[in-house]
Amino acid sequence: MTQSHLGSQTVASFWLEFLLDAALAAGVDLSDDLVRLGISDEQLEAPQARIPLRVEEQLLQHAVRDSDDQQFGLHMGERVRPRFLGELGYASMSSATLRQAVELMVPFQRVTSEFAECRLLQDGDQVSLVLDIPGNDSAMARHRVEAFFSAAVTFGRWITGTNDNPARVQFSHPAPADDSEHQRVFGCPVVFSADDNRLVLDARLLDLPLKDADPELHHIMRNRVQQAVTRVLARDNLIDQVRAEIRTQLETTIPQVENVADGMGMKPWTLRRRLRSENTDFSTLLEDERRQLASDWLLNSRRTVSQIAADLGYSEQSAFNRAFKRWFDTTPLLFRQNGGPPGADQN
Repeated sequence: MTQSHLGSQTVASFWLEFLLDAALAAGVDLSDDLVRLGISDEQLEAPQARIPLRVEEQLLQHAVRDSDDQQFGLHMGERVRPRFLGELGYASMSSATLRQAVELMVPFQRVTSEFAECRLLQDGDQVSLVLDIPGNDSAMARHRVEAFFSAAVTFGRWITGTNDNPARVQFSHPAPADDSEHQRVFGCPVVFSADDNRLVLDARLLDLPLKDADPELHHIMRNRVQQAVTRVLARDNLIDQVRAEIRTQLETTIPQVENVADGMGMKPWTLRRRLRSENTDFSTLLEDERRQLASDWLLNSRRTVSQIAADLGYSEQSAFNRAFKRWFDTTPLLFRQNGGPPGADQN
């Protein structure tokens, strides 16, 4: 990974806080390095702040060097706390099952750090969490990957209240001279120099209930996770920026083109003109967001149909029902009972 490539990527401020906490626990204070690299306390404390990956790379290098801990990433992951996961922390804790938490984690990886992409694959009775690192030639990449998988396993055990282990963990980087720490952390076979970075679980674990499940809190935090993902993906895309602002405003009001434009720092006529140039309009994007949120809330929350209708800005449930029938050719209640639209694969 070249320095120019590093400079074009970012990490979330909460990931940097995670790194700083792990370094301090290892006896390394990176405060002076933060000042030298131009990172202020305000940036670290801002929930939506993005920090250049090249800054994180230098801090990670110093933490590994000064702690003299060749398994720094592995130990960093063990120190995971909800606040080090951003919006995902409390959204995953309040999920009904581990599956619901993991399915939120996969897209949220892009918010945490742009150095990797996450995929969830199912093969029979096993599920794999795969971490892809395009263009990886950084010496620090293995510490990031090991921190990610160590944190996933540690946090997963905590929110389920169990001590279950993965079926297998594999890394694309070479084995260390001593892998006893990997065996201790994961409690399962650990393979090195593999084709990819992969955490393999028995599929049954995804159905484990979470000890702090809270449907109402999950509804709020799930929305925030989705907004965070949309913000990161929308930085260079007008339509996605509008979608993100619509979702934000749906929490408190019925979005109108005027207040969405204001939230984006532009005039309503400018927003309308720019959307026309993209061959769409505000009403279409609002309806798209309502459709996606209605589907998500029916399948992933316990909110009543009337609550969902009100939250989406419909003055009457009958109007919501008509819109829903147009979108999915079924009623909201049947959609929920069947786990999706007619003919959907319900595996």
